Amino acid sequence: MFGRALIVALIAFFAGASLSARADAPDVCKGDACQGVFAVGPYLMGFFATQTREEGTAQRYYREIPSFGPTLLNIEIAGREDDPTRPPQFEDIKDLDIEARLFWARNDLKTPELLKTYRAHGVASLSLDYDFSEDGKYVVGVSLRKPDGVEHRGEHIFFVIAAAESGLLLAAAASLFLLGFAVLVWRLRRPLTPAAPPQ
Repeated sequence: MFGRALIVALIAFFAGASLSARADAPDVCKGDACQGVFAVGPYLMGFFATQTREEGTAQRYYREIPSFGPTLLNIEIAGREDDPTRPPQFEDIKDLDIEARLFWARNDLKTPELLKTYRAHGVASLSLDYDFSEDGKYVVGVSLRKPDGVEHRGEHIFFVIAAAESGLLLAAAASLFLLGFAVLVWRLRRPLTPAAPPQ
């Protein structure tokens, strides 16, 4: 009976940890086709990150970056909301001023910390590098300004989760310790029955 209760408690613990991790990383974009896509005024922007230490074809990360270190953040104008399948035309973007800013949101109660700013003019894509050393929630804010002064703003949220691996190992080690301790207590509380005499 005690063993079953312990197993149920462990399953509930890991299920709760999984649900809380999902709740911490809300995904406003549904489906694989729109990973990393966010709107800035009439434009659709695409975001992905790659890490420079990877060999061969670099893995693209859209919502979660799984390790610390030098990372290249790529932002591009992927199209317009009224025609998302057509890439932007040069005439449409040649006069745009683009500003991309990287923020670190330590928590939702404080103003995000500005880490880096990048400005460009008349380009469809830009990249900025950052050496991540802290896990948490990060935000790329993009503003587009037209020559007539009209400005559009949008943002994309992503997470650096490098500490999650060590946290998971620590949780697994703690669970094994508790399981071993519970088994020890159960064995000590079990009444000892003398061996049957030989016949």
